[in-house]
Amino acid sequence: MRTITIKLPDHRGVPVEAERISPDVLAGLSIKEISEIEVWQGNRRLHLSDIFLISGDPDPDKPENTRIVLEGDLSKVKRIGESMSAGVVEIIGDAGMHAGNSMRGGTLEIKGDAGDWLGREMRGGRIVVEGNAGNYAGAGYRGERCGMRGGEIIIKGNAGAFLGEHLCGGTIEVMGDAGDFPGCANQGGIIRIHGHAHLPGAEMVKGSITAGSARVLPSFACEGIVELGGLTYKKYVGDLVENGKGELYVASGQIGK
Repeated sequence: MRTITIKLPDHRGVPVEAERISPDVLAGLSIKEISEIEVWQGNRRLHLSDIFLISGDPDPDKPENTRIVLEGDLSKVKRIGESMSAGVVEIIGDAGMHAGNSMRGGTLEIKGDAGDWLGREMRGGRIVVEGNAGNYAGAGYRGERCGMRGGEIIIKGNAGAFLGEHLCGGTIEVMGDAGDFPGCANQGGIIRIHGHAHLPGAEMVKGSITAGSARVLPSFACEGIVELGGLTYKKYVGDLVENGKGELYVASGQIGK
């Protein structure tokens, strides 16, 4: 597999729009051609090499045979891996907003924290975050009625508010807690939250949410106790405000309605 390494020595200024850092774009280019790719920093158009140190295997290859390794504090580098369909992007550090936007395949690994809008409107592939994720992971952007449609997002820390808003498909798993309104306006898909969820499933009509504990909205109806994977949960159906048939499972004995 071809490896391309992109290092960010230091960056404290205006965020960088880096949607072209993707195996689909870089795989078929030489290191020199990659260095000359244009990116925007505010209203300045720069070459990738004006900001990053770039090295790696010199010979072009297919996207599915390409691994891009990014090193440094990339918390102000946005849209990494946007629309990628194959290959691997590994971020050793934090990632900025909109990482994995509209991703269709491949794997995005973030060893630190991820900013807001992680995996926005994702279609396929896999995202793994070792740390925490910001608000709107797996959601649809402003005015978009369908967020994530397929693929998988795994967040090993906590997630911010509006996790999976407008989710239409795919799976999101959070090992820690989720902020306000996870699964808001869901139309499908699966969200698993191992920790606490605050007011999950508001206005959801389809899909499934599982939480270790939750503050449940009064517009959900409790249907009793069920077993899932050997564990006991209270099953709720809603959101009845939307005549919804979404399923909410909250571990028995935790906070409920």
